[in-house]
Parts: sequence; C-alpha cells; structure tokens
Amino acid sequence: MAISLLTLNVRSVKDQVRRVGTLSFLAAQNHDVSFLQECGIPYAQSYSQLERQWTHGPSFWSGGNDCKSSGVTILIKGRHFTTDRVTEQVNGRGASRGRLMVR
Repeated sequence: MAISLLTLNVRSVKDQVRRVGTLSFLAAQNHDVSFLQECGIPYAQSYSQLERQWTHGPSFWSGGNDCKSSGVTILIKGRHFTTDRVTEQVNGRGASRGRLMVR
C-alpha cells in the first residue's frame, strides 16, 4: 500500500481564519499524511482545541515560545492509521516519535 505524504511551510496558522483556510485546503488535497512547519502556535499543555479542528483523522501539534515561527503539526487523513505513541521531542520542533501503522 502506497502512502502519499505532503509537507508544507504554512508561515503561521495561529490566526483562526488562516488556520481554517489551511485545513480546508489540505482536506481537499489527495494525500494521507501532512507535515506542517512554522505553524506559529505557542507551547501548550494540551492542543485539544486544535486537534478538534482537523476532522479527517488524528492530528498531532507541537508549539514553541522561542520564536514566532515555532510549531509543527502532523495531520493524518483517514482513520486507517494508528500511532503507538507520541512524544514531543523539543517544544515546537518535533511532534511525533514512534510508528505510524496502517490498519
């Protein structure tokens, strides 16, 4: 089974309008997993509000307070993927470590 990947430098999705537009654009694309850089989101203990906005599968967010461009996101399209664990390596620099498995 082939997996389609997309990587995108979003130059901030901190603003709600820009985030909704970006997520809508990504939902319309033909890919399985998106990796977003420079999300511009601050570090938080929970990203559940952001996770709920991506309704097409699991999402993993990591913010940072070091600079305005900190933050990365992994968006998975479809429910046929599972992860065994998620570890934030460095705030705003790494959101996931583990395996992405196809069910």
